[in-house]
Amino acid sequence: MASALRNLRNALLGDVTLALGVHWPALRILRAMRRVNGVQLSAAELRAIALTVKPKAPCRFLIFGFGNDALFWMRLNRGGTTVFLEDNDEWLQNALRSNPEAAIYPIVYETLRPQWRALLDAPDNLVTKLPESVEHTRWDVILVDAPAGWGDATPGRMKSIFLASRLVAANGDVFVHDCDREVEQIYCDRFLHADNLVAEIRRLRQYRIAS
Repeated sequence: MASALRNLRNALLGDVTLALGVHWPALRILRAMRRVNGVQLSAAELRAIALTVKPKAPCRFLIFGFGNDALFWMRLNRGGTTVFLEDNDEWLQNALRSNPEAAIYPIVYETLRPQWRALLDAPDNLVTKLPESVEHTRWDVILVDAPAGWGDATPGRMKSIFLASRLVAANGDVFVHDCDREVEQIYCDRFLHADNLVAEIRRLRQYRIAS
């Protein structure tokens, strides 16, 4: 049963890649892929990111969080560099076993969401150790969809938004999900800057960083 479901998921992802190339953008296929794979991003949000990645591909694509949409991003950026940073150790180990071809690295945030006010004006405390290959690369597209930030016992996305602002290439794009939440809104305004905001799609914001 598990094998059959996995084959169905892979087939749907293959169909998505084909449909994106032939009938771009195929929202109908995106919706189907999203339902089967349990992807949290809406079809419209997936489409907005894909519309940015596809013309740049093969490109350098950094994603905070290894989600159920990971294989989709890897196939969309085929031939490019797609890297995931994951802070949940159990999820990380499962992801590494299930996706040996994926570039997934651990990241430790050492924060809690209630610290966001204190950290906002202390950017030195937002610096986080990253793999050298990540730290020394300037990324064409960055997606911030982690760590968890829905409650006070979660790390919050203070560091990942700050890091995205440092790691993005000139004329690169940063997408931040869950921007209906206060912390995401305030940290985006501070470190990605409101005048760089180019689109809002539901809970997703897109920033284009000129330099």
